[in-house]
Amino acid sequence: MHIIGTFVSALYLFLFNLIYPLTWYTSLNILKALYWLVGKQVPRNYTDYWATFWGIGQKIGIFFFSRTKTDLKHDPALKDYDGPVLVIMNHQATFDIGMAFDIMWECKRFVRWVLKRELLKAPVVRQGCMETKCAFVDRKDRAQAQQEIARFAKQVEEDNVSPIIFVEGSRATEAKLAKSDFKHLLNPKPLGFTILREALPDWPVLSVTIHWHNKSGTTMFATSIWNTVVQIESKLFTPEEIGDEPGTWLLEKEWPRCDALIDEWIRTHNNT
Repeated sequence: MHIIGTFVSALYLFLFNLIYPLTWYTSLNILKALYWLVGKQVPRNYTDYWATFWGIGQKIGIFFFSRTKTDLKHDPALKDYDGPVLVIMNHQATFDIGMAFDIMWECKRFVRWVLKRELLKAPVVRQGCMETKCAFVDRKDRAQAQQEIARFAKQVEEDNVSPIIFVEGSRATEAKLAKSDFKHLLNPKPLGFTILREALPDWPVLSVTIHWHNKSGTTMFATSIWNTVVQIESKLFTPEEIGDEPGTWLLEKEWPRCDALIDEWIRTHNNT
């Protein structure tokens, strides 16, 4: 069953990630032609909807065939706040991207990404994220990163959507974790988060912690997540709780809290 489930999951991923983007891109260009006839542009939230349901589709198919279970706990404070939030998240697997869309859809929000510039080479990612004006940053060029994220902050404020950033900068592999100051997380890179906070000082921050128990694959092509559990928690912080030094808050308070939370999840999971 394990082998069959893994094979079917991989097949589903291949077909879904082939057919779905083609359908979106075709419909987008038809709409562009129709809107052009009346002198207008296609609303950016058209692609937001497609991206969100791509994430949901990933979760439904993969989890069904692999018997993966989700344990998601949203901060109750989200029910009392209906505006956009600045989302920070740890990063363990390629599946985190689809999960992020699903997580934020559950709290009725669209997200836009801060991405590494290398993803401009991925055709579908490039086109989709350029349509929604996401940020592509050069991790080796601090000035470019600052300028691009500042531009992005103005865009998400105009569109009233939630920016999201993987603050570790890359997936937490075992080799990278061996060099980290944290047990289950990579050392965060606070620059992008700090720029967003400075540009959007009145926005609350939603910190999302995710952990895949006993996973054996971290990329889209290593689909061995058979019969595992992914635990997720979101916690909402007010601007006052974060203070005037968001980088310090992230390094000294929030990341240690998230690391301890994952440690607690692992101990509880291993004892059940």
